[in-house]
Amino acid sequence: MKKLDTYLNLCTQVYDLSKPTVPEDDYKVYKSYVEQANGKILEPMCGTGRFLLPLLQDGFQVDGFDASQHMLDALNDKAKKLGLEPNVWQDYAEKISQDKKYNLIFIPSGSFGLILDNPSACETLNTFYSILNDGGKLVFEAETLKAMPDKFGVPRSSMYKCDAENMILATYFDLPPEDNVSTSICRYELVTAGSIIKTEIEDFKVRMYEPNDLKEKLENIGFSEVNLRKTFERNAVPDENDESIVYECRK
Repeated sequence: MKKLDTYLNLCTQVYDLSKPTVPEDDYKVYKSYVEQANGKILEPMCGTGRFLLPLLQDGFQVDGFDASQHMLDALNDKAKKLGLEPNVWQDYAEKISQDKKYNLIFIPSGSFGLILDNPSACETLNTFYSILNDGGKLVFEAETLKAMPDKFGVPRSSMYKCDAENMILATYFDLPPEDNVSTSICRYELVTAGSIIKTEIEDFKVRMYEPNDLKEKLENIGFSEVNLRKTFERNAVPDENDESIVYECRK
């Protein structure tokens, strides 16, 4: 299996501490797709369950997978406390290790951009297409070139309190983009009683897309209908200044 170099232990903790709940408007949009699915639902790259667990709490059955075992461990820990038993597994989006068919596949919050090279992105989209039922939908969010950082070489720091004794100091250093891929060097330091007891450094990359290019890729794969939507507004058309766009694709 491929080795994952991001979303390790401290990064996963920071992810949960910085994003403890799903934004209400965002959840409302994806929940509306779930309500209309009329069949099996899959959330690839489900992370720590920020969307998946609330959907389970609302009575929907949603499968999920993620490449990071640290993320899945956090998801399962939260699920246990909530009395939930999610069907989640470790997997990579390019080649999903099961052949179940779905009516809805959704990826919120720009996670699709973590698939960096174009061949892998196309392979992933083809995989999703192959496991969708006819008439099923793929709904995912991708960042546009407007989301690229505009300041480089200037460190940014944040502090996250884990509990009464521990905190994580996160420092981010943005590098100039290459081939529409933004890169941040991320340093996470676990501090206990004033001493750094653990450090993780990650090379975090995200691919940004020109909307028409990505739409063309989706149409070439075979999706019969591809609509671009504003984030948080399912029926609104995005404009040239949007930093993120939702792609709604029907097989």
